[in-house]
Amino acid sequence: MKFLNEKNFDFLMASAVLLVLAIPVGIANIYLGYIIGEGPCTLCWWERMGMVVIGSAGILILRYGLKAKYIASILFSAAYGIFMTLRHASFSIYRDVGMGFGGDIFGAHTYTWGILVYWVVILAMGIFILFAKNSEIAADISRKDTRIKKLSPYSKFVIFISIIVVFSNAFQALISAGIPPYSGKGSPERISLNNTWTTGVWKRFQKPFSFVGSNIVENPYISGEQNKISIKFNENSNDGAFVNLKQAPKVKNEFKIPFKVEGIFGKGVASSLSYNKNDDSFAISNTEGGVYFTDLNFKQTHYAIIDKPNGRNIKKAVASTFVDNMFVVAGFNKTIFAVKKTPNSKIDSYKEWNSFRKTSGGLEMPWYRDRPALLTIRAKKQYILTLSKDKDSDFMYMISVPNDKVKGSILIKVDTKDRLLSSESLISSKIDLKKGRDIKDYYITAGDIYGGKFLAYSKNYNTLLVINLDSAKIIDAYEMPKIGDISSITIKDSSIFVLYYKEKEPYIAEIENPLILN
Repeated sequence: MKFLNEKNFDFLMASAVLLVLAIPVGIANIYLGYIIGEGPCTLCWWERMGMVVIGSAGILILRYGLKAKYIASILFSAAYGIFMTLRHASFSIYRDVGMGFGGDIFGAHTYTWGILVYWVVILAMGIFILFAKNSEIAADISRKDTRIKKLSPYSKFVIFISIIVVFSNAFQALISAGIPPYSGKGSPERISLNNTWTTGVWKRFQKPFSFVGSNIVENPYISGEQNKISIKFNENSNDGAFVNLKQAPKVKNEFKIPFKVEGIFGKGVASSLSYNKNDDSFAISNTEGGVYFTDLNFKQTHYAIIDKPNGRNIKKAVASTFVDNMFVVAGFNKTIFAVKKTPNSKIDSYKEWNSFRKTSGGLEMPWYRDRPALLTIRAKKQYILTLSKDKDSDFMYMISVPNDKVKGSILIKVDTKDRLLSSESLISSKIDLKKGRDIKDYYITAGDIYGGKFLAYSKNYNTLLVINLDSAKIIDAYEMPKIGDISSITIKDSSIFVLYYKEKEPYIAEIENPLILN
């Protein structure tokens, strides 16, 4: 005797209806709604509707057999329900432990249970179809005529309870959400006959249609690539927001980089420059994962190209700094990797092969395959083009850049010990601004830290800003010499070394450090 005969199949299907519709929707409707008084939000109603449709299709299967249209209805509703519950849960899943909307059941908020329920529905339907080999059950799938099945007492009980739950939900939806054109609310009142109704949801149709909204922003401008973005840059320093600008530091020297800075597959452009005081050397990064170490005369000593495609996506490497002799490079999406000089005798040959596509030797990745993501909150919808370690503390800093969705810049502070966010502050100005102006359109493409101050270069208005690390306030502003398209700066004693582009070629300039002069 086969286990999944029609009698057992009907018992299992009735139990599934009970577990999907009557019990979870019933608890939400009666206990949370009428007893506790918790008002369902719009997404809660969408999730309940999916379960009601699945349960109703299950009831139809109990009465008329396992027809293809009922199976399709269940699978479509489960897919819809999973989308709605994931959408609902995504509003809170990134928050701290214990946070969320409304109450929780067994430690999980009610809207997250939908993910499990809908997943189990799909799994159960797959099992039903796989093992429904009984000729009568299988025949129902393609049957054209209607076969009315006799309901067992258990099935009748489940259907009776389900109908009560469905009608009770309909009544609850009526008093809390209203009749069309009224709709549900994101933050509803508690369930009562005093609920108010709103048509506010229809105003959303006035917004431009988008599948992603503000979750996708334009890539930042990268010097050397000269990619077009929504911001139109103005190179005139005097057109900026500051009332007074200090004189531009003088250029001491400039020259073309004496070697080719390549990334994986020979692609990318030189993007960042950093100075290591510990061994008195420089390092240059390429947007496609190339790293090049040089001496003080910019003669190449070591190089490597990381295995960029394998591992966390770093987009394009655009900024760098030294942390304890590690050359730490950041993609504009705040994802970092590190390369360090190491004697060949201490390098694991397999790890070297697994880390680099090419290498001169004498280099390793101290974090191996790990590429930490520097998570932010205020700046989560902005990219960065700067990274600098404060030599007098354990922190490194980044500055976000404005884009087509978010304006202004955020000073981001990260603890190098665990590579976690320490603080974020909106950059403001302590010095006078022109009437009706703000600093939201300044675009920081390069920067380094000296004496507790972040020297940040803005491509827009060709200005060197001096930002106090403690207050995140601009305390000085300088014109910059018009040498080219500046990509990166690094400070060495009384000089600032600048990586810039002129006629699409990478150059290095040495200019005065205004903080030393003052």
